[in-house]
Amino acid sequence: MGERMSENIHEELDPILQSIIRIEMLAFFQANPHTRDTVEGLALRLNRSRYQVKMALHALSALGILEMGAKKLTIYRLRNGGLISRYFQEHCEQGFSEPPF
Repeated sequence: MGERMSENIHEELDPILQSIIRIEMLAFFQANPHTRDTVEGLALRLNRSRYQVKMALHALSALGILEMGAKKLTIYRLRNGGLISRYFQEHCEQGFSEPPF
């Protein structure tokens, strides 16, 4: 049990890992915009731990990208399918036209 707690603390403190998981979630929902699923289901689909997926889902929900259904079982879904595509288009165009420095 102590080892799992240590792993959870490490995941919380690793912003790069959190970013990667959020990117994986965005890519998944972009490819599957009509998907509605639970933390457990999404963790299985992405081959990630439930804890990692839960953190990513909460972050994306707080940004307004995903919606949570609040009933007996929390179901997550993409708020607006075009939102992710527009975000990547805008940021990719900016990234290629201007150097990051």
